[in-house]
This record gives sequence, C-alpha cells and structure tokens, in this order.
Amino acid sequence: MEFIEVPESLQLALRIAVILAIAIGLRISLRVVASRLISKLSKQAKNGSAKSNERLLSRSATITSISNNFATWAIAITTVVMVLSELGVDTGALIAVTTIIGAALGFGGQTLVKDVISGVFIVFEDQFGVGDQVELDGVRGTIEAVGLRVTQVRDAEGVLWYLRNGEILKVGNASQKRAK
Repeated sequence: MEFIEVPESLQLALRIAVILAIAIGLRISLRVVASRLISKLSKQAKNGSAKSNERLLSRSATITSISNNFATWAIAITTVVMVLSELGVDTGALIAVTTIIGAALGFGGQTLVKDVISGVFIVFEDQFGVGDQVELDGVRGTIEAVGLRVTQVRDAEGVLWYLRNGEILKVGNASQKRAK
C-alpha cells in the first residue's frame, strides 16, 4: 500500500484552513447560544410587568453585547497567533510586544477603562435603568440611556446630562422603592 505524498505547502494551507474553520465555527456557535439565551430571557420576561420586561431585555442585550465582543476579540487574537505560528513567525516575541503595548494603552486609557468597568457593574448590578427617576452625584432626572462609558440623565428643565460611569459615586434611585 502506497501513500501519496502531500507537498509541505499544501499541508500548511490545510492546517491554516482548519484553524480558520474552527475559529469561524466557534464564533458562530457562540452567537447562536447568545441569541437563544436572549430569546429565552425575553419569553420569561413576558410574565412580569412591562417596565421589568424592558429592563431585563435591556440588561440582557447589554450583557450579550459585552460577551460577544469579548469572545470575538479572544477568538480573533488566538486565531491570528495560531496562523502566524503555523507560518513560522516567532509568536513569543509578538506576544511580548503586544503585552507591552496593551499595558501602555491600559495606563494611558485608565479613565476610559474605569468608565467601562463601572458601566459593566452598573448593568450587572441593576443600579438603575432607562426610565428610572434618579439622583446621580447631584443631578436629578430621568435616565434616558445607560451605556458602558456614559449615562444620560434628563433633568426637570429638559437639560440632558452626560455622566461618565467611572465618576458616578452616589446613586439615588426613586424608582426602586420598597414594596409595602
């Protein structure tokens, strides 16, 4: 029995194709799982009040978006490193350089990182949501939007305030009163 010898360049192309196919398949699978989770949550939310439904759907959409972005970047970076490794590039040096660049960007963008991390906790902890009557660091009004970096509050005079999430130190939420 004789085996056909496959040229090295074709073997390399096949290995890279397999890496890319696995990465794409993993990304698609994670998106499907996330969309099924959102639809399951929306079906469960129909049993509650309209405001709690809106809040649950808004929170789950934000959490799903954060998870999808993290997964996309993690898969993309891993795939690039694996393909470069197959091509013979010294990935150890590349990883060291990107780590240094990442640390420099992290130090340079501390306020941005602080705002985003605070925004994630605001969403996860459900401190406030769209439509809530709040006081945030002296600004009283209605929440119009909650983003990962900024929160928008419209006061009684109609002024729209943009508050950086990392700078919000005190939160008073009149919409989350105790049930009597």
